[in-house]
Amino acid sequence: MKLEIKSVPDRIPLNEFVVCLVRADEFLFEGLPESYQDFAEQFRKGIQNNASREPLVVPVAGSEGRGFVFLTAPESIEYFSQNEAVKILASDALAKAEGLNRERLIFLVNTQKAESLIPLLAEGVVLGGYRFDRYKSDKNDKKRKVEQVVFYSRPAALESLRKKVRETARLGDLVNRAREITNEPGGIMTPAAMAQYAKHLARNFDLECRILNEKQLKKEGYNGLLTVGAGSVHPPRMVVLTYHPRRSKSKKHLCVVGKGLTFDTGGINLKPNKDMLEMKADMAGAAAVLHAVAAVAQRALPLPVTAIAPLAENAIGSRATLPGHIFRAKNGKSIQVDNPDAEGRLVLTDALALAGQLKPTHLVDLATLTGACSIALGTSVSGLFGDDPAFNKIFLESAEEVGEPCWELPLYREYLQLLKCDYADLINYAGTRDGGAITAALFLSEFKPKGIPWIHLDIAGTNYITKPWKYLRPGATGVGVRTLLRLAERLSGE
Repeated sequence: MKLEIKSVPDRIPLNEFVVCLVRADEFLFEGLPESYQDFAEQFRKGIQNNASREPLVVPVAGSEGRGFVFLTAPESIEYFSQNEAVKILASDALAKAEGLNRERLIFLVNTQKAESLIPLLAEGVVLGGYRFDRYKSDKNDKKRKVEQVVFYSRPAALESLRKKVRETARLGDLVNRAREITNEPGGIMTPAAMAQYAKHLARNFDLECRILNEKQLKKEGYNGLLTVGAGSVHPPRMVVLTYHPRRSKSKKHLCVVGKGLTFDTGGINLKPNKDMLEMKADMAGAAAVLHAVAAVAQRALPLPVTAIAPLAENAIGSRATLPGHIFRAKNGKSIQVDNPDAEGRLVLTDALALAGQLKPTHLVDLATLTGACSIALGTSVSGLFGDDPAFNKIFLESAEEVGEPCWELPLYREYLQLLKCDYADLINYAGTRDGGAITAALFLSEFKPKGIPWIHLDIAGTNYITKPWKYLRPGATGVGVRTLLRLAERLSGE
């Protein structure tokens, strides 16, 4: 999809699908022919009187050809912030244009107040336009896609808007790439395949890439990954992807860790059938952190950022880890595996240990960790656990700014006693879903490096959707990429 910013022409091309934004107190466009401006007036009065906020599609038939004027209002979107409402409107307009087999979509946003909305509209169409259909062979089964989106704006704003829209589109593309690899079948996106993909990102964005294979993991004592991946024909990997800014004097270093279970059967504790299909997305945290580092490099931020992705497949088989197995983690603590389906926290022990060796100033891990978190917060809000109130605040604000809401949950230390056992220092599962997101976070807190502000983000509810939500189609959401970029911007002072 090509996005363009253009100066508004003398005559609006009504043979196209033209989107006009209306607020109760103002029009965010100028220049419609009088007859269609009358429709807009009636639409605005309906908003003012609360008579109707439903979008209005006005057909156009004339000498120029057949087209449509689409009148829509941010006030028509309930429950969401105005920024998110604008993105949703853009996605809705895109869907309607596709439904009418239009290959070009025009936003008439040529008033001064409309200029701040253009990057939001761009984000809505880029993220809303993504669909996972690469395996469909029947062209009739593929909906026509809008190939070009044009924003008609005031001439004075063109240059600054072009830069913002270009940045928005590039970031949206990275979010969509994270969604793409998360949507891939688990048999395709194996640990080795993800490691190769990380190399591809490294080449494209001038990143340093280090990959630890099974032999190196054994040599260096990364037993969490080896324990989880023992039953799979696809050996585990650890990916370290680093962005080194040029001429940076920053004393800060952000490290982001992402859980990368390329498929999670539950191991010997086999998952129920209803949960199995979505387990290809159990590597959404890894997908997010890899693309977040690429996004930081794309913006050339003056802040070193490292992504660590522990990659494994939790499979069943004669070599699969049995309940009761005990292994020693990289930091020396022994762990009894009471539940092989509580595997994400085991691979994260290795990644957190490696993060400590890098001595970052700030550390974040993203993981599809617990069903308990999605029970607590649903599918729209990620759960945040952190040990530094100031860092928590910056992260929560960053997430809110980009439309990826989080909610802070307590690291209530009393529950740590539920992870004690007779035969090892810790067990990996408390044996109850009550407070399950908290006990999982507490388990991780025993392995994170000391003295470094740390956040654990549980994205079990927000990484994958089964029906349309906001401006996203069903499937992987790419949650975390935009938040981590915004966090890096704030840490770097930009």
